[in-house]
Amino acid sequence: MRRVLFSPSWLLRHALALFMIALFARLGWWQWEKGQSSRGTLQNLFYGVEWPVFAGAVVFGWWQMLREELHPSPAKEAVPRDTPPEIRPFDAVERSDGERPGRLQLAGSDASTGSDASTGSDPSDDHLTDKEDEEELASYNRYLASLHERDARSRPGAR
Repeated sequence: MRRVLFSPSWLLRHALALFMIALFARLGWWQWEKGQSSRGTLQNLFYGVEWPVFAGAVVFGWWQMLREELHPSPAKEAVPRDTPPEIRPFDAVERSDGERPGRLQLAGSDASTGSDASTGSDPSDDHLTDKEDEEELASYNRYLASLHERDARSRPGAR
């Protein structure tokens, strides 16, 4: 425990926490005194209360970091073991030969051929989707161009 608390990084954290606590306490005292003076306002008094609250937040954060460093919480499992392979992320699915897949594959697909056993689809059909995407993008760009032309006509001083 001492080795952790007196390591260089923790000594810096302790010093920073003490500095911030002292600074916030001093600022709170200054605002409180200013609020009680003849030129002080209620706002100064509220700030005088607020700065010690900030110091308390520093103490709380320092305590949480210290507690986590000394008693780390157990790491949570990203994907529960009982999750069916159909809905697990591709990097958590292992193939039958024990290897993890190098690319996204759907459950039931054959990684060697690239075909999907459940639908019989072939990756060579992807060019149809690409053509449809290109047509949709071109249509959207034409729409944006027409909006730009309409906007340019409605403002005579615009370029």
